[in-house]
Amino acid sequence: MDDNLIEISNENYTSALVLQSYLESNGIKCYLKNVNLVQPNVSDNVRVQIAENDAEKAIKLLAAFRLEKVKGEAQPRKILVPIDFSEHSKNAAYFALKLAKLYKSEVKLLHVFNSPVVDMIPFTDAASIQIDVDISYQILQKTAKENLVKFFKKLRKYADDHSMKSIKIGYALREGFASYGIADTCKRYKPGMVIMGTKSEGFRSTELVGSVAAEVVHDTQIPLLVIPENANLKDFEEVKNVLYATRFDDNDFLAIRKLVTILSGFSVNLVCAHVCDDPDSKITQAKMNNLKEYAKKTFKKTKIEFDVIKGKSASEAFKGYIAGKNIDLMALTMHKRGILERLFNPSLTRKMLSDAEIPLLIFSE
Repeated sequence: MDDNLIEISNENYTSALVLQSYLESNGIKCYLKNVNLVQPNVSDNVRVQIAENDAEKAIKLLAAFRLEKVKGEAQPRKILVPIDFSEHSKNAAYFALKLAKLYKSEVKLLHVFNSPVVDMIPFTDAASIQIDVDISYQILQKTAKENLVKFFKKLRKYADDHSMKSIKIGYALREGFASYGIADTCKRYKPGMVIMGTKSEGFRSTELVGSVAAEVVHDTQIPLLVIPENANLKDFEEVKNVLYATRFDDNDFLAIRKLVTILSGFSVNLVCAHVCDDPDSKITQAKMNNLKEYAKKTFKKTKIEFDVIKGKSASEAFKGYIAGKNIDLMALTMHKRGILERLFNPSLTRKMLSDAEIPLLIFSE
């Protein structure tokens, strides 16, 4: 085996085998690492390696192999806005309304309320407590509906008073936990985008970073626009500089395609940037050149810049880059990860969400 091997991809075992077969059928020797020898089929994060000299050819083959899965994306025709009546979530709703005007989309407000849960009820008290629970539930549901209808009317009036009468606005009330309610509504309503305000009473950053984002982005494959409380953004037309954080994998092609579609009609500067500790390595340069070629062929009317940032911590490097380049919006892909990996090695998306000061547009792999 050639000692000078480089990693070209990271896959589950089945996908790694398919990729290995494809590369070797095109004359590139391929090796798999991190395979579970006892139960190979359960292996995840299998490292696909090739000789360094084959990097440029392999990258082009890999791109051609994966581009077949990429299809064009339409602008969002439906926008879902989870709301808990805090100022942050209300601001997200007004922002969604302005975006809907540009896209000619409809908007649906969603409020998910929690019903009371009684633990460890003594058997002798169960009947009386059940009555109290029923009464409490009715009060919660009634209050939640009243607040939702009240804000809906306020948003409707705002739309009518600001030349947005043609926008269809609806609302939905759900019981349960926020993550389940949002994900389930997405499956039924099928929005093209979800817009949320963060660090509010119902959608605290810790909750969003965990279950809510995972359910919405991973399970429904719907782009999630997160607007932090510190973000000074009133209208999408204020976005001038957009950063896409690339990891040089097949998710980039579809994510960039979606991003360009969402940004179509706006005058923005788009930068695709990658963070690594060795920007001059052959594999890094080959992957960046491949991404440039793809963008040049696919987005002929869109000007895209490409940059490689030197750094060991992607989150810290991007934070400095955002400040230095006056980035108004950052787009990135949230990757599916195992529970141990999430606990001991938090993803870039989670780190950026934890203290973001600009809106984040999150795609799913």
